[in-house]
Amino acid sequence: MRNTLLILLLGGLYLPSCYKDDIDVAALTNNPFDADYTGAAIFTFEEVVNEPQPVPPGGTAQYVVFRVNSSLFLQSTSYQVKVRDLVTGHEDLVGQIPVGNDVLRYRRDTLQFGTGEVCLELRLSNNLSTGQAETICGPL
Repeated sequence: MRNTLLILLLGGLYLPSCYKDDIDVAALTNNPFDADYTGAAIFTFEEVVNEPQPVPPGGTAQYVVFRVNSSLFLQSTSYQVKVRDLVTGHEDLVGQIPVGNDVLRYRRDTLQFGTGEVCLELRLSNNLSTGQAETICGPL
């Protein structure tokens, strides 16, 4: 009886391990924070805004406003966006202001007015890692 109980116990521990599915790591491409993300677009261009600056040195600041599609996230999380201006080469990290807001503003280091467009390379950033790069462009 004792041997039969031991065999049933060991068999009960062994059987569940036989039916585990193997995880296909290459197929895990649905997380927008991963460099291998292949889903829908994360970023959309909204507008370029020129705002007068009231304090010295004064002048005008130019912002590129874009939206993050946080509905693609696997869970609610805070994030930043790594921005590279493809016109000037300037790079910056843009945060959510206020936290939870999905409309972000990148302040350009070079003002451009008139015709033409601005293009930004954007990557989600979280916990010192960055996701897949996307490019957005819009008129000045």
